[in-house]
Amino acid sequence: MRRRLLISAAVALALLACSKPPSDAEKLETIRGMYAGYSKEFADVPALTPEQVTDAMVLVDVRTDDEIGVSRIAGAITGARFGAERNGLVDRKIVVYCTIGARSGDYAKGLRKKGFDAYNLAGSILAWTHAGKPLVDAEGKPTKQLHVYGREWNLAPDGYETQW
Repeated sequence: MRRRLLISAAVALALLACSKPPSDAEKLETIRGMYAGYSKEFADVPALTPEQVTDAMVLVDVRTDDEIGVSRIAGAITGARFGAERNGLVDRKIVVYCTIGARSGDYAKGLRKKGFDAYNLAGSILAWTHAGKPLVDAEGKPTKQLHVYGREWNLAPDGYETQW
């Protein structure tokens, strides 16, 4: 019995070692599928793609401080800062993001209920990186590091160093 278990484990490890990692196109398709599932919870929140985001929009990062400390979209403000400055942002288009769009969708839904012109970034920071858009670190320098919500969301394009 023990020998059979060891052989099974060895075969499983060998198969895992031989499996080809997903391509960027496959990762992006996974992101889109996951986002489609999450977005049912906030179907009334309009979404924008990374290509539709402009400098005139206010980007709000609702990820944790640990996630933001690794990297963010340049010019984005935290959810806490948005809360402190929201009265001055009532007339602006607000685009909220997180790792893939679930947390940001809920946040944008709340903002819309309060009268803000809020949108969710479809696929969030993962879609942003797949669109070739840059990230910056805590000092504002370009980076290829990205903190994702967890192992399941480890879908950054090749060339990025991820952590969770």
